[in-house]
Amino acid sequence: MEIVLNHEKYYFTSAPTTDNSHAQWLLLHGFMGSHHDFDRIVPYLNGPILLPDLLGHGKSLTKSSYERFSIEYQISDLATLIKQKMAPPVNLWGYSMGGRLALGLALKHPELIKHLVLESSTAGLMTLTERLKRRRHDQRLAQVLLQDGLPAFVSFWSELALFSSQKRLPQKQRKFIQQQRLEQDSVCLANSLLGMGTGKMPNYWPQLKKLKLPVTLLAGELDPKYTKITAQMQKLLPQGQRYLIHAAGHNVHLEQPRTVAEIVELEGI
Repeated sequence: MEIVLNHEKYYFTSAPTTDNSHAQWLLLHGFMGSHHDFDRIVPYLNGPILLPDLLGHGKSLTKSSYERFSIEYQISDLATLIKQKMAPPVNLWGYSMGGRLALGLALKHPELIKHLVLESSTAGLMTLTERLKRRRHDQRLAQVLLQDGLPAFVSFWSELALFSSQKRLPQKQRKFIQQQRLEQDSVCLANSLLGMGTGKMPNYWPQLKKLKLPVTLLAGELDPKYTKITAQMQKLLPQGQRYLIHAAGHNVHLEQPRTVAEIVELEGI
């Protein structure tokens, strides 16, 4: 299915359900992913589920410049999606890049969100110096992507320490991840890095204490960077619950879907 949100065409799909007694879910994938990121966790969730391909990913392709990829624009897009296609308040789940977007959406439009799940995500970089340094880093990545081509960039990306635990996954799953990355559009990915990389994300840390809705933080024990970040976030969130997942790295729901499903059930989401 397709929908136009603030003049941009988004592709999204919905997961069939026989249970309409629970709030709807909106699931936001990570960089170089698509709605298929959540294929392994969807069967465990209660209630209707909406899964968009975020701007520039999957089938949500655009010729717009990198400015259109900003988190502020995409927050507006998703708020429109919730109002037009869903019954708020909804349960919102964001993974990695999708988690940064989900947090921004919850802070901007808390009335639209019932429960927020942030998986391997951050509240941004705290200082301007850190943000400028990260922007330069993302600019270099975008340049490499456009100059060397998508296959070379995918090979580089797959070898990041962040994803080392995924080498333990069955071959079928590793092949799925690789193929999904190779099917992306290199120009759109470069614009995503330039417009919505971590360096362009606002510093949301001071706002966490104002977020009154329930927040579930997920991190893999094999992902030291985000185990630390989520621990810091929990201290500031009024209703934050944090879970450290055994034998999982950055992509927790892919590597340990049943454990994550048990947490969702425990939280009563």
